Amino acid sequence: MSKKDDIIKTALNLFNSYSYNSIGVDRIISESGVAKMTFYKYFPSKAKLIEECLNRRNMNLQESLNASIEKCNATDCLDHIKTIFFWYHAWFHSPDFNGCMFQKAVEEVSKIYPSTIYPAIEYKNWLTERIRIALEGLGIAVKQSLQLASMLVSILDGMTMQAQIDQDSVHIDEYWKRISRLIQFELTDI
Repeated sequence: MSKKDDIIKTALNLFNSYSYNSIGVDRIISESGVAKMTFYKYFPSKAKLIEECLNRRNMNLQESLNASIEKCNATDCLDHIKTIFFWYHAWFHSPDFNGCMFQKAVEEVSKIYPSTIYPAIEYKNWLTERIRIALEGLGIAVKQSLQLASMLVSILDGMTMQAQIDQDSVHIDEYWKRISRLIQFELTDI
């Protein structure tokens, strides 16, 4: 692993465990074991570091979700959507779950460091498109599939916030029953 990767890994862990505002550059430098000059060679500002961390988080989430979806039946688009929801639920119960790093960035630092919002937007657009394609695969028209996909992503955001408060309060089977009914309703409304 390169020094840059060491810095990003350390910063991701610290930002995830605490917050963007409570973690300073000096702590990241210390815990990543790099020299101050090395740190600033790769990251001239905290904003650039946060942006790079969020880009890495975006890439990691997409890879993990894609890997889970690839295990599904390739033609079962409803199962693709279900897999996304159940992936989130499993994430809520993982040892490193401390809420969504994108939501935290928007709340904590996007006004101070505006560039940090772009990885969050990119991830949300990717997830919405992934769900929209599955909805279209079920036969839902483009306009309706985009609206429904946006709604489903909002539900995922809400579930994430709810899980941050109480991980056991997200009853995925109940959520999925209602979501699948919503999708079925859209299918019968065609």
